Amino acid sequence: MFKFKNTKRGFTILEVLITMLVITIGGLATYAMVQQIIFSTFSSSYRLTAAYLAKEGIETVRNTRDTNWIEAENWDNGLTSTDWEVCVLPKYERKITITSDGPDKLEVVIEVKWEERGNTHTITVQENLYNWY
Repeated sequence: MFKFKNTKRGFTILEVLITMLVITIGGLATYAMVQQIIFSTFSSSYRLTAAYLAKEGIETVRNTRDTNWIEAENWDNGLTSTDWEVCVLPKYERKITITSDGPDKLEVVIEVKWEERGNTHTITVQENLYNWY
């Protein structure tokens, strides 16, 4: 009649364990990669915000100079350095340093610092303003 061949069609315990190990390693690697992407996204966001705050500091100084011209005052009237001040966003602090580099030139240095994960980060922007009016 019919003869049944004794064939093994299932998985051994060793094959199941190896498969579980490979899936676990792949899952952990994916988790680590997603975590790194999230950290990089937040870090880039903080750095971009600090760059915008530094740019805003330069624009504030430039606006003061231009207002002085419009009001027929001395071009560098009211342009003084500031100590660290809390920005609109409380996580950031900005310092404006203005030094004279001749009668018609000012060097403006803006520093923005913030805390992220227990570390202090700083962005520095420098601009030269001239009395070209």
